[in-house]
Amino acid sequence: MIIFLIIMFKKVLLLIFILLFVGTVFSIRLVEPISKELNDNDFVGSIEPGQTLELIISKELGRFNSVELTSDLPSFFNISIKDYLESVKIIIESNERTPRTNYFFSFNLKGKSSVKNVRVFFSVTDSLLDATLLNYSSSTNVNDPANYDLLLINNSDADAKFLLNVNLPWFWLSNNLDTENAGFVIVPKQQKIIQKLVVFPRVQGNHYFKVHLDLQTKNNSKEFTLYSNAKPTLASKFNSSLSGLPFYSISVLPSYFLNSVFSVLFN
Repeated sequence: MIIFLIIMFKKVLLLIFILLFVGTVFSIRLVEPISKELNDNDFVGSIEPGQTLELIISKELGRFNSVELTSDLPSFFNISIKDYLESVKIIIESNERTPRTNYFFSFNLKGKSSVKNVRVFFSVTDSLLDATLLNYSSSTNVNDPANYDLLLINNSDADAKFLLNVNLPWFWLSNNLDTENAGFVIVPKQQKIIQKLVVFPRVQGNHYFKVHLDLQTKNNSKEFTLYSNAKPTLASKFNSSLSGLPFYSISVLPSYFLNSVFSVLFN
């Protein structure tokens, strides 16, 4: 009988320990952009002005079901909350005029039987986005591709948007740009990508042209000068004959007509 009571007492103690452990193991867990258990005054990410910071917080297998902000951020930000099955997302949108500093805010994570509050901060700063050229020159034939590589760097905790603009006619460029001579490139948070730029020189000779990059905003931009050496081909030499055919005089028409035929054959 005594042994039985001792065993039952141990089981009760074990049950109490488990209940206490379960009651304390649940905390506010940040999933993105940094995976960590949140405590007061914890850092949750950094962005540049114009970027959007998205905080994804776990519902801890249904223990919590909603988020409530308990302190406000300045008017430089737009804040919204989205609710998902297993998580909630706090979306903090900055703008180009957002001052560079640290920003603190508090929120409650609510459940049926518990409410947890935490105060965290994020930073708005410069020099998180960058771009550089991996090659600035290319030698090719007229109408053949000249390839250039740009390294786009995003060291922030939010996706970044780079606007690429090239001061060349649209028919010198490949179709990987959104408009005639410009296109957006999205670089995910904490990543680097190589963006290829393909140019088709239409005229022989040495050509210099500029590439302008807006790194998320016009306040943060870079400009590069690229060089192309385009060598002539038979097709490029004869091509002007075909395009100028209607303007030739009658006396030179036969010879230019022959050049036009060669132009068609060698294209």
